[in-house]
Amino acid sequence: MADSSSPDSPVVPVLVAKYLELEVLLAEIAEAGSSDLDDVQVNELVRVHERIARKVEFVGLDRLLEVSDRSSFVKAGYPSLFGFARKELRLSKGATGERTRAMEAVAQFHSLQGELLPPKCPAMASAWAEGAIGFAHVDVILDVRKEIPSKAGPDVFDVVDQWMTEDARVKDPTELKESGRDILARVDPDGSLTDDVDRARKRTFSKGSQGVDFMATVTGRLDPKTYAMLETVMDVWAAPGMNNPADPDSPSGAKDDPAQDAQLIEAAAQRDTRSVGQRRHDALTAILKTILECNLLGTSHRGLPAQLIVTLTKQQLEEAAGVATTANGVDIPVKDVLELAARSDKWLAVFADHSAQVLHLARAKRVAQLGQRLAIIARDRGCSHPGCRNPATWAEFHHVLTWIDGGLTDVDNLTPACVPHHRMIGPGKWATVMITDGPDKGRVAWIPPVYVDPEQKPRVNRAHHVNESVEAAWLEILAQRHAALKERESQLQLPPPPAQPGDYEGLGDIDPDPPELDH
Repeated sequence: MADSSSPDSPVVPVLVAKYLELEVLLAEIAEAGSSDLDDVQVNELVRVHERIARKVEFVGLDRLLEVSDRSSFVKAGYPSLFGFARKELRLSKGATGERTRAMEAVAQFHSLQGELLPPKCPAMASAWAEGAIGFAHVDVILDVRKEIPSKAGPDVFDVVDQWMTEDARVKDPTELKESGRDILARVDPDGSLTDDVDRARKRTFSKGSQGVDFMATVTGRLDPKTYAMLETVMDVWAAPGMNNPADPDSPSGAKDDPAQDAQLIEAAAQRDTRSVGQRRHDALTAILKTILECNLLGTSHRGLPAQLIVTLTKQQLEEAAGVATTANGVDIPVKDVLELAARSDKWLAVFADHSAQVLHLARAKRVAQLGQRLAIIARDRGCSHPGCRNPATWAEFHHVLTWIDGGLTDVDNLTPACVPHHRMIGPGKWATVMITDGPDKGRVAWIPPVYVDPEQKPRVNRAHHVNESVEAAWLEILAQRHAALKERESQLQLPPPPAQPGDYEGLGDIDPDPPELDH
């Protein structure tokens, strides 16, 4: 058979060619029908498909490991493998953590001498490579391993790996959790192996994203000392009647404060219908408010006041409605902002023709650097790298035209950039430029390196200005519908609606002699 390839055609690497063949084969499988199969064969195909999908998952970890070993994520403009996986594979934080954790457990790394090391969990790696288990099983096993006390010894980890993997071959992830509880009870039945090292390793306090109701979920595991202090604080700040926002006569602060009126507390407690959880929430609100008002956070954080900084428009302020944004990226209803702003310093940012170009910042205090930072926050709200949602309180302030090249420390030459993305800027990496015209005038565009985008199209971050995108899309949809309606009316040649007597009232000199109405 003649070779149809041209001598000048590029050589496709073997591995790349195999993936291209796999894509073609998957397309053929997707198009193939199953009408000639009986029920038993259809059921078996589902099992085969799941097994193959798990094998592909396992091989995908090897591809991710290669990116890690070569540090090729740096060339792609990312400070870490985690960031690369999130953006390039478009994964959630949870899914990215799941993959990197699984890779560390089942992949074969190299030693400093270049020797190929066995996987940390060999039994789990073998079962996954066979397609017998998947990500969900691995996640359960790794959660159990995390709970094993450090004093248990390496042999215990090997036994757990072997025993739980064999269980995972015949159980679903939910059933496997029961096996995990059983084996942990055998490893440390009386808790004597758990020590301060384990508690320090397990301590955590996490906050979730805001929901559509602007509420957020927090989770955590507290060590004994922290838990004891929390209980003590809650006993006095979350007592019945204390710090109740729904009761204007509710005492604020700690119940046992000598300055408190016992009779007033007792009366407030009689009126208090909150649950224990609601009282604890309100106590935390009161504690945080006290910390902020008493300046217990210090005087500065990243050049900004260590206080709550909120950005809202003049229209929102006048209407006392809408949603404002804090410098740390929290959406908060304007009515709550006005309540918090009762004893605050007011700053005003004025923009040209309602665009994003800052012209002037009226200041309550003569602190130029602080004023510049507040003006930039009002404009950009957070890190300006495309797609980044990190708030301004996590950001450094980057010179768009670098300082070494003569860039000025002015608001029209500065933009927030979180630490990881700030490190991505430099020769041969990402570049930044200030937009001087168009709807994005006054904002910063990031230009990707050639190996990320050969065309190097400038990108603007709209993650902190979703409301503008939604409003623009909304107006466009309305305009399209209006145009479609006009076109429909034109096609049907519908006559204009008959005039009504009230149509000409209040028009002044527009039409002093209205036509006679046909009754």
